[in-house]
Amino acid sequence: MVDVDKWRLWQFFNQAGDLEWIGVMRPTAHARIDRQKVWTLLPGQRRLIANWFISQDHQFEESERRWAHDSIDGWDFLDAAIIVPEPPKVDVERLSRPEAVLTFDQIDDIPLQRLMGKREYDRIISERDT
Repeated sequence: MVDVDKWRLWQFFNQAGDLEWIGVMRPTAHARIDRQKVWTLLPGQRRLIANWFISQDHQFEESERRWAHDSIDGWDFLDAAIIVPEPPKVDVERLSRPEAVLTFDQIDDIPLQRLMGKREYDRIISERDT
């Protein structure tokens, strides 16, 4: 399961209240940019990628945000990973063209299995496939 001492877990809802993204942050990272960065799940690729537009949105005042940001625990993250939709292709392509907050070399990724552990990863994959 996710090491909650190392990671902060989030779910992001659009204006209609639908779950659109889930992600993680490293609040205790050494580098400032790594404390501000949000990695979001690309379910089909089974990895989390640094998402510059969610990271930017997270820095805005709550009233100015495009998404509602909800801090969650590891079990909620696991459940959300099973149901979170695939992001639209245009958003996935947008991730690799940072316009703000992150530079191209800061767009890194985290394998889902490394974050969740094998048992939880297998559960996510098997329940997403059904």
